Order: sequence, then structure tokens, then C-alpha cells
Amino acid sequence: MNKTNDLLSKEKVVQSVVIADTFTDEFIPISNDIPHALLSMLNKPLIDYTLEFLSLGGIEEVFLFCSNRSELIKQHIDKCIAKGEGWSLTMKVHIIVSESCQSFGDCLRDLDAKGLLRSDFVLLEPGVLSNVPLLTLLEKHRDIMKLDKYATMTIVLQESGVGHRGRGSEDLVLAADSQNRILFYNKSTKNRSKKIEFPLEMFLENPSLSILHNVRDTRIAICSASVLPLFSDNFDFQTKDDLIRGLLMDEEILEGTIYAHVLRGNQFGGAVASWGTYRSLSQELMQKWIHPLNQPRQKNRILKNNTVIGACSKVSNTAKLSSSVLGLNLLIGNNVIVEDSFVFSDVKLEDNVIIKRSIIGPGCIIKTDCTLTGCVLGQDTVLEKSTCIENGLLQSSTPDNESFEKLSNKAYKLLEDDDSNKSHRLFVSDDEEDDDEEGFSESEDELSYTQSPVPDDTKLFFTEVIDSLTRGFDDNLVCENLILEINSSRYAYNVTLKEVNFNVVRAILLISLREPIGVQYFSHLSRLLSYFAPVLKNYLRNESAMLDSLQAIEDVVSSGENIKEKWVIAVLQHMYNKDYLAEEVILDWFRNLENSGDLYKRVKPFADWLEEAEEASSDEDDDEGSD
Repeated sequence: MNKTNDLLSKEKVVQSVVIADTFTDEFIPISNDIPHALLSMLNKPLIDYTLEFLSLGGIEEVFLFCSNRSELIKQHIDKCIAKGEGWSLTMKVHIIVSESCQSFGDCLRDLDAKGLLRSDFVLLEPGVLSNVPLLTLLEKHRDIMKLDKYATMTIVLQESGVGHRGRGSEDLVLAADSQNRILFYNKSTKNRSKKIEFPLEMFLENPSLSILHNVRDTRIAICSASVLPLFSDNFDFQTKDDLIRGLLMDEEILEGTIYAHVLRGNQFGGAVASWGTYRSLSQELMQKWIHPLNQPRQKNRILKNNTVIGACSKVSNTAKLSSSVLGLNLLIGNNVIVEDSFVFSDVKLEDNVIIKRSIIGPGCIIKTDCTLTGCVLGQDTVLEKSTCIENGLLQSSTPDNESFEKLSNKAYKLLEDDDSNKSHRLFVSDDEEDDDEEGFSESEDELSYTQSPVPDDTKLFFTEVIDSLTRGFDDNLVCENLILEINSSRYAYNVTLKEVNFNVVRAILLISLREPIGVQYFSHLSRLLSYFAPVLKNYLRNESAMLDSLQAIEDVVSSGENIKEKWVIAVLQHMYNKDYLAEEVILDWFRNLENSGDLYKRVKPFADWLEEAEEASSDEDDDEGSD
């Protein structure tokens, strides 16, 4: 029997533990009424994505541990089983309830006391979305255990560029040896620590080390059977990070080692741990980065301007919606503006409402002329006419043990102090800086190591693109593979599609200027453009992308590169003949060029030719019409 069949045998049921609750106030006031597992993402509960991922990954038995509003989760799971959801056909889900648990560690101690887990298992923190093949990871962990009897856990990390939204507010730095065994682990809130000190002996004792900062924690871990007893024996372990730090500090006493596995390419893992990561994962899901997990098409329709809206919703023709996710059964009035926001189901937005960078919980009513910016509204909140709020947390009932301001009978605004309830501000704006930065006063010497500028993600993306394309051309690789590499880099550095189009064309054009010795230049240019035809065809799909490519040509001409006299015309002619560029797009772009500029003079002969051809075609049509 091979390894996969052995994993699927009855003697070794593949088990997973899913902790349903975050035990934080990150999602207040939404979490006052809705358990984290049922938080809607693209109009589908988070737990549905998690269970679908586990089922596709080969898991046969799941222990779903709940401590908050477990009755709602039970009802949802029962409903899914009755409907015959795909995961229910291949996987058993057991709901474990313990309302006394106050932390992640308490949940694992409770599970250890119940004796439900028989061997290695997959451990998920709340809100995980992934497409990782779990059986493969389990096998790798078991291979490690054969070589290291103390191997306790393999944490799964996602390659993620610095500044990527999916990293949330956490910075993770770790060091691992050549076998991926973790020797140093530091997870902190951004801007809390200005420098990190590594133990010198770590470098002296290990001839090869990898220091990783371009990763994020997916909240997925492959665990040995010893994990639960370690939590039971150490009551100060409240989180997974506590376990990792404890094992690194007292490795010889606790007899446990931790390993890392980094996901790359099209493998994806992440967890909803804050509104920032909620926003990021929603976008990844919309863009199909987590394939085969997909949004529920039967409940959603895609609108222009990167907006999703749920079924049975009524939207005025005068409403302006952009970069938002809207729920089921909405009623949206005249002249409503919704930008970069999440509006849950059964919400009513009356006329002239403006919502920007906000989260509107289910059942809310926002009356005429209200304006909300950077707000989170709990379930069933009602805002009266002409209410304007910025950066506020609101709920429908009187808050317990909180400072608040009453706005209406069903709207209470939580009053924030300097240290609490700032989690939602991670969602407010990409440009907003962390206020805590002002609290530091280190000397210039202490901060000298940070004085170099932070690398621009777009520049790093361009560097990877030009490296991939150069290697592909030199080695005659299949262009489809190069497209996958480019898309992977796009995800890693979180660049926009416009930046992708511009930088891919720019990279190809710059490569074309590297004339090989002994080869005629324009022959080399034609061969190179023909080779990259699948890449150009993949990215130049509409007028916007065509304009991006023309701007790339403009950038190369202005860069000071050594350009042949007829280079611009040769490139334009080739891309026009291959239908990568439309005639009207080229002419519109040309008309906006500066008349006295060098590029205008270079392009003019080609533009004149296009206009003459257009006039000739128009005359022929007129002649045919007169006949």
C-alpha cells in the first residue's frame, strides 16, 4: 500500500482540529452577534471555506472547537449536512463546545483531556482559507519525525513581500537551518520593535542559516501527538506562538523542535485575523488566488469597478459602487456612494448615503444623507438622517462596561481611548501610518541600521519580471510558465494589474535593446517580440492595457537607453499588426504627446500612416454606400 492509501486507511484516519474563536476584540462590534466562523466573506461563511479546504486536502475527521455562540455554528453545520455540501460527503465534523475556554491554549488542553486525537493532526487557527494539499504536508512532517524524534510541529508559512496587505499588522522574522528547523522566531506588531537581536551562538553553531522576513503565518500547522500534552503541561502556553517560543527557550527540557514549510507559487494560505486580513483575503478570493476555493457564483454577480453584489438585491441606477463587496437582499437608494467597503446582507441604504472604507453589519439601516468613513457597524444598527461619522465603532444595543455615546435608540458609538479598539483602523487607509511610531525616541545611532530606504515593491516586482523573461528567452522556456511566474510575483508584491501590464511590456522592450553581438538588431527585435507573443497576448486584453503598454514605450524612450532611429515605429508596427494595439488607442495616445518632444517626432510617421489608412478606408466605405 502506498503512502497516500495508507493515510486514507481506516487505521490512520486523517484528523484536523479547527479552533473557531479568536478570543480577541478585533472584530467588535460585529463579533458581538456573529461568531467568527460565520463571518461572511463574499456572501459565504468563513467556516465553509475552511471545511472545503480540509475536504479537498484529504482530511477525513474534523474537530471544530467552539466557545462563543456555538448554537449558531451547530445550526449552520447541520444545515450544510442536510443540503449535502461537498465536504459533508467525505468528512465527519464533530463540534466540541466549551464555553469556559478563554484562549487558544485552553481549547487544546480541553481536547487533550478528552483524548479524541490518536496521532498526527492538522491544526487550524480561526478563519483559515487555503488550497494546500495537506496529505503532502503530513507526509513531509512524518519524514522529519523519522530523522528527529523530537519534531513537534511544522508551521506553514506563506511567501509574502514586505508591505503586502495579507501580512496584517504582524511582522514575522525567523531563522532556520538547512533542514528548515526553526532556531529563532520573532513575531511582533509593526513599528513596535526597531531592531532585532539574534543570539551569536546560533551563527557559530550552524554553518548554514536562512533568515526569513518575507513570510507570513498562514495559521496552519502540522502537529505531532505530543503537541496537546505540551499545552496541558504548560498552562502559560496560551497561543501557538507561546508554544514555539517556549520550545526554543527550553528545548532540552521540553524536548520539542519546530520546523517551517514555506508555500510558494500557486499554493496559498492565510487566515482572517483582523479587518485588514479580511479585506486582503476577500480580494485574493475574488482574483482566484485561492483556487480551487471560489466565491459562491449562484449567490453573487460581478459588477464593474471590482464590485460583487449578492442575489435579491435592489440597487438604484444612480448608485455608484466601487471596490466593494455587497451582501444578499440589499436595498440601495438613489445617489448612494459605496467605496472600498463591505456591506453585509439585509442592509438598507437610503438616498444620498456615502460609505467609504467601512464595514456595515447585517440588518443595518442607514437613513438619508448619512456619511460613514472608516467605520464598523454591528448587526441591526440604525443611523438616523444626516448622521456623519469618521473612524467609529457602532452597535445597536447599549454597550456593557464600555464608554459610549448614544446616537439613536439603535446606534451607540464606542468611545476609544489611546490604547484600545484600534484594530479596525488597519482597514481605514493604505496610506495611514501607525500612530505608535511617534512614541519612539531612539538615538540616531540606535536607528542607523534602518536608515536605508525600504525597497519599493513595484521595483522588486519589475526586477523579478525582467529576470524571468531574460531567462525564459535565453533558455527558450514555455511562455505559459513565464506567465505563471509573473502572476506569482504579482501576488508576492501586491502590485496592481496596471503596474503588471506596464512593467511586463517595459521589461520586454528593455530586453530587446540588449543587442547580441553579431546579430542584426531589427531581426533580433522581431524574433524577441514573436517569442513573447503569448505573454503580450495574455496581458494586452483591453484598451486600458494597451494604453499601459504605450506608456511603457514612452518610459523606455525617456529612459536614456541607446535606441535605434526606427525602434519605436518597429515596435508599434509589430504590435499593431499582431492586434496587440488598436488603431484608435495608438492615435489617441499620440495626440496627447508633447508636440515638441522626441517621441512625438519618432511616432508621427506611423501615426500619419494610420490616419491616411483610416481616411482611405472611410472613403471606400462612402463609395460603397453611394453605389
